[in-house]
Amino acid sequence: MRRFFLFLPLVALVFFTKTTHGQITVGVKAGIHFADARVEGFANDFLPEPEVYSGFAGGVFVELPMLNGFSFRPELNYVQKGFQAMENLSFSDIEIPVGAGLKTRINNLEVPLLFKYTYGNEVAKWYIIAGPNVSYATDAWARPVVRAVIEFTLPRQDINLSNDIYRRWDISATGGLGGEIKAGEGKIIADVRYTHGFANFFDNPIIDVQLRNQGITLSAGYAYTF
Repeated sequence: MRRFFLFLPLVALVFFTKTTHGQITVGVKAGIHFADARVEGFANDFLPEPEVYSGFAGGVFVELPMLNGFSFRPELNYVQKGFQAMENLSFSDIEIPVGAGLKTRINNLEVPLLFKYTYGNEVAKWYIIAGPNVSYATDAWARPVVRAVIEFTLPRQDINLSNDIYRRWDISATGGLGGEIKAGEGKIIADVRYTHGFANFFDNPIIDVQLRNQGITLSAGYAYTF
């Protein structure tokens, strides 16, 4: 799997070197990432269901033209991932607004190696984009939450990612749809993407629970073609 992902950029480079009329596009973008987590293992039956936790996502990219509307788009992004899990007390079928939970934030540097297909005219275009994504967790923290009618957030605790139960590196697949509109000398871009992680960020064999990252990103930005 890793060899296949590393082979994809080489294929893109071959196509790029065969394209003589293309121009290079450079851009910036920012948006919001709706992070989620998949929990697996025996202990999952006893844990509260993780909820979506939104965070910032942004970065820079270069677009290298290929052939027949295709291009290769490597990016460097900063993405805030994580999840939140809450558990309320209940009596019979009545849920009581008292409980506790945890909010977890994972800050990542990502390098998506994406292939893009664009269709349209000089003014407006749409595109589909997909490819592998390599990410590295720079730091993470957890913040306990107590809910008693009003929600109280307790001081955060840093997570030691050097512990063997955590994995900083992740390889994921990314795919999405977007559009672009000509604006001055450049273009305004916007897209929505889904990212599916393959590596376990958290893997504790003692309690038999594994956690993988996934999420949807909405972003917009500006790109200029040289």
